Amino acid sequence: MNCPNCKQCETQVIDSRLTEDNTVRRRRVCACCRQRFTTFERIEPARLVVIKKDGREEPFVREKIIKGVRRAANKTNVTLAEIENLADKVEQEIFQNGEEKVTSREIGNLVIKKLKSIDEIAYLRFTSVYKEFSDLETFEEEISRLK
Repeated sequence: MNCPNCKQCETQVIDSRLTEDNTVRRRRVCACCRQRFTTFERIEPARLVVIKKDGREEPFVREKIIKGVRRAANKTNVTLAEIENLADKVEQEIFQNGEEKVTSREIGNLVIKKLKSIDEIAYLRFTSVYKEFSDLETFEEEISRLK
């Protein structure tokens, strides 16, 4: 680890702690200039490829889940922490399957399942876009399923 102050690579870890989000927080001191600094280490998940509806393949990006759910949860009582927790759970479930490829449909279904228990309005909004509701009857059917 290079010191941010003097750029030397001789540093010593003086304290390590696991944070709430499973990141390792390390307090370090530079052997040359004695500057103290903090680093955070996070396990980088294996590369995962998402197969889109049209057959294209692209890398899995967790932030897309967060962005979609945030848009659906706009002006509801859903907090950013709840959205991030949902994304964490979806990501964990995807990686636990051990597959290198996953369809966007599988990801969407996981999000819908988890969002339903958090907020019904956000669930309806997300589902309507994800399942491409085209008319009012489709909305009514989904609302009656919620009841």
